[in-house]
Amino acid sequence: MPSSKPSVLRCSRCGKFVDWEDARLQIVCGCRPHVQLPPVDVREAVDGDRAGIARLFLRDFGPARVAALGVEFQDGSVPAFVADMEGDLAGALAYRRSADTLQIVALATDPEWQRSGVGARLVDHAEQVARDTGAARVAVTTTNDNLPALYFYQRRGYRLIEVLTDAIRGVNGVAIAGFAGIPIRDEFHLVKAVDAVAAVAPPSD
Repeated sequence: MPSSKPSVLRCSRCGKFVDWEDARLQIVCGCRPHVQLPPVDVREAVDGDRAGIARLFLRDFGPARVAALGVEFQDGSVPAFVADMEGDLAGALAYRRSADTLQIVALATDPEWQRSGVGARLVDHAEQVARDTGAARVAVTTTNDNLPALYFYQRRGYRLIEVLTDAIRGVNGVAIAGFAGIPIRDEFHLVKAVDAVAAVAPPSD
């Protein structure tokens, strides 16, 4: 079964980098010691960030031109937020806007800065921008194998509103292996209301 991407994750116990397909989940408590981390500066991407963003997404999603909801983002045409830590590009979040929704197209964190709050800060910033610009909700799409993403977003108040079964087609009918070797077959759509009156409903185009 072909692998979905050569993304690397960082082991929380030994710090070793792990291929996406070889990663595993584990149950842990909140015993991890507090580590003082440098501040995360989140801002809108500028033209000078585009090459770094492309490298970050290429490392996380592989050499294929990845599209989410029909939007190509590796060509730099989709707006993005970036997170800087100690002068390094620590993460990026590509997005698009519709009438009432900010759609997260892709989110990636440099493996060196995983578990440092970079992804959470980027998503928090996207939600605040959505509020400030009058969007009612933030939406994101992931796949059935992406257990880390499903954990990450649901912990932050996102709710599963739709599952598109068999939405992901493999090559010659062979499913692609995703996180922990789970076959990628389905799309999961999640939404978070970011104002007091927004209903949890599929985003409008």
